[in-house]
Amino acid sequence: MNIEAQILALITRIRALEESMQPRDDSSKTISIALVLAELADIRAEMRQDLAALGDELAALHRHMNDRFAAIQSELLHRLGGLPPEVIN
Repeated sequence: MNIEAQILALITRIRALEESMQPRDDSSKTISIALVLAELADIRAEMRQDLAALGDELAALHRHMNDRFAAIQSELLHRLGGLPPEVIN
């Protein structure tokens, strides 16, 4: 199950619990709501970690692509070094 579906399921559970709360049974439903909210907080923390890891991966890819571009550009300029400047430009 993906994260979005889990969050939607938790929101649905929270709403159902809130709607079914009656004054005589507050303690068990309050505990249930607290558990659902804790689970939701865990999912949010997991999503933050996943997004941070994705950001790190994208930064590494960006650095790698810049390094490769610089190497290819340098190699091309080296190969074209014998050509007159007007041909290179």
